[in-house]
Amino acid sequence: MIAGLVSDLWSKHWAFHSLRQGGHRTLIPKVLELHTTLNPGALFGIGAGHTEVFLVASVLALGLVVWMFAQCPPRRWLTHVALGAILAGALGNMYDRAFVDLVVYGQATVDGTVVRHYVPSQSPDGKWILLHEYPPDPGQRPHRLPITEKERLGRPVGYVRDFIKIPTKPPQWSWIPARIRGRELWPWVFNVADMLLVGGVAILAVRMIKDRKAARPGGRPALDSAAQQP
Repeated sequence: MIAGLVSDLWSKHWAFHSLRQGGHRTLIPKVLELHTTLNPGALFGIGAGHTEVFLVASVLALGLVVWMFAQCPPRRWLTHVALGAILAGALGNMYDRAFVDLVVYGQATVDGTVVRHYVPSQSPDGKWILLHEYPPDPGQRPHRLPITEKERLGRPVGYVRDFIKIPTKPPQWSWIPARIRGRELWPWVFNVADMLLVGGVAILAVRMIKDRKAARPGGRPALDSAAQQP
């Protein structure tokens, strides 16, 4: 569990400090890419901006996982691995929602308005809002907004840091239907925590299916039919 959590938080830190916001890097052409994005919602961006709801749901889910740990026999090591992966993934994304609090601000440039996510703070004299582009850099000069803009700027929202992208754009072959040709079939970006959550749930699902097949209606393991003969 600890290894999974450390891997998730470290990889997010590395990706965003290396590529910054909206960065892109191809690791394996047509197989694996990095795209840094900030997600204010849950899976597929559902429920954007409802940080408190997600935090409460995460705490309840963590309580359920801890209870399952306590109920699981020690010999079920694969189930323990799955629960540890789910716990690490949930904690990783919960950390982001609790501590990566950002506001969105569009700055006018010669190429048009550039929208970025910022860490807001207040100047010592209380007259200005200081916006540090995420992730903050010690040498970075913050944008200064009058304190009167605080209401229009809105309150900070918790974001989950995503950066892993699997390219799913079909080639421009004539026999491929025009409606999907050249379009991303799987446009979503994810992170290590998401991989741990999906992997852990998949292992638990397979484990439950096997247990159900191995059990009789009464809940006891089915015995070999020959062994039931007198």
